[in-house]
Amino acid sequence: MFEDVDEGHVDGEEKSKFHYYYNREERIAHAPKIVQDYYNGGMRPQKGFKVLFKNKSNRFILLTLVFFIAFTWIYNGLNNTRNSASVGSFIFELQAFEFEEEIFVTLKSKKSKKSKDTEIFNVPVEVEVSFINNDNAVFKTETLIDTISDAENNLRTRTTDYDIIRIDAVVKVQDEVKELSTFVKR
Repeated sequence: MFEDVDEGHVDGEEKSKFHYYYNREERIAHAPKIVQDYYNGGMRPQKGFKVLFKNKSNRFILLTLVFFIAFTWIYNGLNNTRNSASVGSFIFELQAFEFEEEIFVTLKSKKSKKSKDTEIFNVPVEVEVSFINNDNAVFKTETLIDTISDAENNLRTRTTDYDIIRIDAVVKVQDEVKELSTFVKR
């Protein structure tokens, strides 16, 4: 009844050269070569790590990733601010911040999870805290002496802010010595 009606395009234009085939086999037969190869099983995607070497752009991305990771690793290795370290059976963390023209320094200590000692009481600790100004000169040095135990312990000190940018601390526990350093948070 309507087989003779020409539909699917605007009046005055030619009939579209695109045609949708409802039968799957006809669609695949009229599809481009790459689509026919895919449906015939000729195109299997690469899987795993070898995808990164398959073409030039993937190799470039892999190389960029390797350089970025290496740069980050080297930068962290050469960075002179280490604000945490393991000394003996304890982990020490150095923090410093500025508040109302004063620099507050806290050295937190807690028992290491890797420690084989079950209970630790009254371990003497000596900390030499150096306040470094923006000329990289030692502005002031303080020595803190205390005893620490299993629980989390805090050693604190403060000083007036005279353009202090960094805090260095030398921690001595029993026979071990470690150096910590941190920038002042403002």
